[in-house]
Amino acid sequence: MKIPLLNPFKRYIQKVGQPPGTLVYTGEEPTEPVRITIIDYDETRFQEEEAETVEACVPFIDTETVTWIQIEGIHEIPIIEEIGECFGVDPLLLEDMLSPTQLPKIEVRENYVFIILKNLDYNAVASQGSKEQISLIIGTNFVISLQENYSEFFTPIRNRLRNGKGRIRRMQAGYLAYALIDIIVDHYFMVLDEINEQIQVLEEEIMTDPSPEVLAKVNALRAEQLLLRRPILPLRDVLIEILEDEILLLGENTHRYFRDVYDHLIQVIQMLEMIRSAVSGLFDVYTSAVSHRMNEVMKVLTIVATFFIPITFIAGIYGMNFKFMPELEAK
Repeated sequence: MKIPLLNPFKRYIQKVGQPPGTLVYTGEEPTEPVRITIIDYDETRFQEEEAETVEACVPFIDTETVTWIQIEGIHEIPIIEEIGECFGVDPLLLEDMLSPTQLPKIEVRENYVFIILKNLDYNAVASQGSKEQISLIIGTNFVISLQENYSEFFTPIRNRLRNGKGRIRRMQAGYLAYALIDIIVDHYFMVLDEINEQIQVLEEEIMTDPSPEVLAKVNALRAEQLLLRRPILPLRDVLIEILEDEILLLGENTHRYFRDVYDHLIQVIQMLEMIRSAVSGLFDVYTSAVSHRMNEVMKVLTIVATFFIPITFIAGIYGMNFKFMPELEAK
């Protein structure tokens, strides 16, 4: 079973010889245009609209309300350049934003906080995982989220804002950033639960029929869990920095919420270790099942051989073609 992997060196191959900060998109070929959505809110008001350009979002930043600029699609370089010009984002960070192979990281600047993290998904039918890079630019009263593709992933948060439920409409931009990170981490639990169910299915298949096809599925699952593991562990360092530095731009009253999402991430990492051990155990189960089947075959062959040994012995004596043989001339 072939597992498609994004070439981690593609970014560097495309950027050989170019100066640092050169914006080159290195992800998958886009299928849809970039979509920009503006959500502006406070405790008493809510406004949602589509925007044609990033520059159209700037007037919302000058208000006292919280503004969430959701950008779906990062393949159009002029839009990324607009973000740098309108919000003063470092070109080196914009460069990381355009590279889906970038590991989770955090950069704290004077006027904004830049965070890269990964959203994970797993298709149990195809036994294939996928990941999407999500970048966050967090200011005093705004959050810019950038995703690779169109997605309904953040719809629960948008619905909470529309309905005014919970505390999210009463809190500042730092809490919105927490909510976005929290839903990503919570989704990790769903992905790992699906992988755990896949492990149980494979274990039953191994016990029933330890065929080479089942072994191929186990190898594919091992590769997938390693692929999903890579973007999760660095996120722990991102949250540790948020908790230890107590970044003012994220708000003093959001520290306990980030502590909660950090605790959830630790549980995810523990589940990852359990899944890693379980996948390794599948190989032991497969080896034991194959050995057991071989032993059963050997038992049958031993019984057959035991039955034919006396006959072979008699045939060996009486089938010899020479004159002096026992009972040759007996009457």
